[in-house]
Amino acid sequence: MQNQLNNHVNNKMSKFYLKVYNKMIMRKNIKNETLLLIAIELFSAICGIIGVILGILSLLSLDDFVWGKANERLSFIFTVLTVGFDFASTTTAIIAFKFGGLIIKRKESEGKEICLAEKFANKLDLYSFFFGLFGLLLSILSLLFLYEFMKSDVGSEIATVLSVICDSVSALIVLWVFKIMIKLNGK
Repeated sequence: MQNQLNNHVNNKMSKFYLKVYNKMIMRKNIKNETLLLIAIELFSAICGIIGVILGILSLLSLDDFVWGKANERLSFIFTVLTVGFDFASTTTAIIAFKFGGLIIKRKESEGKEICLAEKFANKLDLYSFFFGLFGLLLSILSLLFLYEFMKSDVGSEIATVLSVICDSVSALIVLWVFKIMIKLNGK
């Protein structure tokens, strides 16, 4: 009888320790996932800023006063690079939105408190994605204006300016989210 009681108590204690251990691991996983989310945000911001710089260089290469004469080949190269970095920034922005949403859902399912700043940061990721997507589409349009079948330097300049504006807004939003996530992670 005493042996059965000891086994029962040990079994209950084992389950208790296992439950505590699993919660500790889940907490570590959420912490690690939050750090991964911060890294994704940082990568998105860096790609967005590089895309903005390349867009500005593309715009400047079409003006005579910068290079001595308009250099369409250089503008084409900068625009192609802009499209690549815009694509990377936009893709990581939607990944960050989805991943942040998963972290929020896991915290809710575990009964953990989710602050408004975390939900707000997740919404900002979605806004960043839409601005980035619009900037990406405009940079692709700018690239198309450099081809012979749609040749228009003015159209390329306008599309590039609008693309740079959208990409700048997207990058600023991501930097804002990055700042929020760093503050939340420090708590």
